[in-house]
Amino acid sequence: MIILTLLLGIYAQNNLNELLKQWEIHIEQSSIESQQTFKEIIYQFKDEIPKQYQSRFFRMYGQYIFYGLENENSIDFARALYYFKKSSDLGDITSQFYVSLFTYLHLDGSYNIYSNLKTESKLYRYVKEKYQSVSLIDLYFSAIQGLDQSSIAMGYRHLKGIGVNQNCSNSALFYLPVLEEFANSPIKAKYISDNRQVAKALYDSNFYMNHELDIFGHAQIFENLNIITYDSATEVKQLAYSFYYGLNGLRRNYSKAYQLYYKLYDQLNDKESGIKVAQMNIENLGVEKPNYELALQILNKIETKNQDYQGKIYNALGYIYFKGLGVQQDIIKAQDYFRKAADLQNNDGQFNLGSLYMLPSTIQRERNQPKGVQLIEQAAATGHAMAQYSLALILLDGVDLFYSCDLAASLLHSSSSRGPWADTLKIANYLFQQEQYAQSLSKYFEAGYTGFIVATQNAAVVMEQSDAFYYDTLHFSDVQNRLNKDPVYQITGNTNDVFGYLYQDYLQFVNQSTLYDLLQLDSFKLKGVLQYRFLNQCAKEKEAICHMKLGDYYYNGKFDDVDFKKSFQHYKKALEGQLIDAMKAHVYFNLGLMYALGQGVNINRTKSIEIFELSINSYSLIPILPVNAQVQIIDFCVNVYKQIDQTGIEKFLDVNYLELAIKLIDIIEECLIENSQTIVNVSVVSIIVILFGWRLKIINQQN
Repeated sequence: MIILTLLLGIYAQNNLNELLKQWEIHIEQSSIESQQTFKEIIYQFKDEIPKQYQSRFFRMYGQYIFYGLENENSIDFARALYYFKKSSDLGDITSQFYVSLFTYLHLDGSYNIYSNLKTESKLYRYVKEKYQSVSLIDLYFSAIQGLDQSSIAMGYRHLKGIGVNQNCSNSALFYLPVLEEFANSPIKAKYISDNRQVAKALYDSNFYMNHELDIFGHAQIFENLNIITYDSATEVKQLAYSFYYGLNGLRRNYSKAYQLYYKLYDQLNDKESGIKVAQMNIENLGVEKPNYELALQILNKIETKNQDYQGKIYNALGYIYFKGLGVQQDIIKAQDYFRKAADLQNNDGQFNLGSLYMLPSTIQRERNQPKGVQLIEQAAATGHAMAQYSLALILLDGVDLFYSCDLAASLLHSSSSRGPWADTLKIANYLFQQEQYAQSLSKYFEAGYTGFIVATQNAAVVMEQSDAFYYDTLHFSDVQNRLNKDPVYQITGNTNDVFGYLYQDYLQFVNQSTLYDLLQLDSFKLKGVLQYRFLNQCAKEKEAICHMKLGDYYYNGKFDDVDFKKSFQHYKKALEGQLIDAMKAHVYFNLGLMYALGQGVNINRTKSIEIFELSINSYSLIPILPVNAQVQIIDFCVNVYKQIDQTGIEKFLDVNYLELAIKLIDIIEECLIENSQTIVNVSVVSIIVILFGWRLKIINQQN
C-alpha cells in the first residue's frame, strides 16, 4: 500500500511537471491554449501550492496575466506585479527582470502618485527617481546571477547611458558573456545567424506589412500535401519559411521545414528550396541523419545565374570541404569556394574567408590579418551577427585593428539583437497582425526593454493607434479586492496586507490612507508619457518614423504646447531616413503647409509649392490629375485656410469666396492649356469646391 501511494505521488508529480512545461511554452507563444492548461494545473494544486513550485509558478502566472492571456481585452498590471514580486522574493531571477520592467515603465502605480504631488515633496523626488535607480538595481542583480535577457538589457543601458553613465567598457562586459556562450556553440551560433533573416522579414518593415496568407489555414492544407503544383509553390515555400524561422505564430520546426523544402525541390526542381535542403543536411537540421552525399549532389547540379543563389552554393561547398563532410578535408579548396562566395557579396562567404585569413599560417595557406579584418568588416556591415561579434572582439583587443571601445559595444549590441531574444519581437508582431493589441503591447514593452529599438517604436505607435492601454488597468488602489477573486490567491490563503506589501517603500513617506487616495487618481496620461519617452528614445537612433511622429505631436500639441519649430526640425530629420511612400508624402505635405503658413519657418511660397509637388510625386492624392493641377488645388486650399484663419468664416463666406472661386477658374484655364485631358477632372473638383462654399454660406446664414 505504501509503495502504491509513493508511485501515485511520483506519477502526479511527473504529470504536474509536464503540465508546467507545457504551460510555459503556451505562455511564451502567447497561445490561447494556456487557459486550459492553467485550469488543469489549478486542479492539480487543489488546496495548496507546494513550496518547490511556488517561485516558478508565481512567475509564470505573472507572465500569464501580463501577456493578456487571462483576459485579452484588459491586463491587470497590479496583480501581475504582485506575483512577479512574490516570485522574485523567492529567488526567481526572471521575475526580477519583470519587476525592473514594471518599475521603469511606471506600471507599478508610481505615475498615479508623482503626477499628483507637489514637486518639492520627498515622496515626489523618490518616486520620480525610482523608475531609473530601483529598476536598475533589480536588473543588475538579475544579470549578474545569469539571466541573459537582463544582461542584454544592462549592456544596452550602459551603451546608451539610460539611468547610468554611458560607458562602452561596461556595456561590453554585459554583452560578451552572453554572446560568447552562443558563439562557441554551433547550433546557438546558427540561431544568431539565422535571425538576420528574421530581421529582414520583421524589423525593417516594422509592422507595416501585409501578410496575405492565412498561415494556420495553409499549414493545415499544405503541411501533409504529397503533390505540389506550381500554383501552390509560393504558399508552400512561405509555410516552409515560417517553420524554419518560427514566424507568423508557428513554432520553429526544422523537420517540417525540411520536408516541405525537399518536396519543392524534388517535384518542381525549385533551386532555392534545393539549396535549403543541402544546407539543412550540412548543418544537421530537420533530418534524422545528415546526407552529405545528397547535399553535394544538389549543390553541384544546380545551375543558376542568380548571384544570391550562386553565392550560397559556393559558401556551402566551401563549408563541406572545410569540415570534410562526406569528402576528404581540403582547406585550400574550401578557401577557393569561400572566395568565390565572397566575390558574389555573400556575407557568409565573406565571414568564413575572413576567419580563415585570421587563422595562423600553415604550409598550404598564409595568414593575412588585414584582409581578414576587411572581409569581416564587410560581412558585419550587412548585419551578419557573427561577423559583428567577431569584429567587436577585434576592436576590443586592439591588436589586429585600431582599438575602438564605442564601435565594439555598438557591434555587440547589433549582434545581440539577432539572438533568441528576437522571439519576443516576432510574437509581438504576430499578435499585432491578429489585432490583439493589448497582448502585442506587453511583448513590445519586454522586447524594447532589452534594446530592440523597433519594439520601442512599435509600442509607441500601438499605444497611439489602438485601444491597447485601458484606463481601468492603471488603477492600483483596489488590488486587494481583485486578488480576493483570484483563484491562485485563494489557494495560497494569504492573509498579509497586499497594499503594504506592494508599496512598503512609499509608506515610509506617507500614511496608507493618503497613498490609497493618490493611487485612485487619474493615471491615463501615462499613455502619452510613455509614447513620448519611446519616440524620443528611437528618434535618437535616427528612426525616421519616430521623427515623423514627434513632428506630428509637436505640430498638434499632443504632449506639450504646440511648437512649430520643433515640429519642423523633426519633419526634416524624418526625411533623412527611410519612410514608406505614404509617410513621406505626409511629411512633405506638412512641411509644404508650414512654409505656406509660416509655421516654424519664414513664409516661402515658392518653397511651399516645390515641397507640395514632392508630396504628390511620393504618393499622389488624386492620381488622375497631372502633378501641376494637384499642386494648384492644394495651393488654393491653403489660401482658403489662410483667409478663414485671418478673417473668420463669416467674413470669408461673404467677401472673399467669389474672389477665390475666380482664382480657381484661372487655375483651371492653366491646366486646360497644358493638358486637355484634365477638363472633366478639374471641372468636377471646381464644382465640388463651389458647391461646398455655397452650402457653407447657406448654413451660416441659417445660423
